[in-house]
Amino acid sequence: KIEKRPLILIEAEFDEIKIKSLLQNAETIRLVNDKNEAISVSNIQVGDKLKVFIDQGARHFGMSIEENIIEK
Repeated sequence: KIEKRPLILIEAEFDEIKIKSLLQNAETIRLVNDKNEAISVSNIQVGDKLKVFIDQGARHFGMSIEENIIEK
């Protein structure tokens, strides 16, 4: 299945660990900030503090999945 969706790359750093996450850029996709509030990825700004879970691989709705991305 091939879908066209707007994506946003979120980059962060914690204790010298660089974190990158490719997310769908939609109002319904949310992360959690340092005040435990849900924040839409479309409203995230440079300098915002977010909570992260350090793990390997991809996740979909919090579940670990196998995935690959083909860029065209």
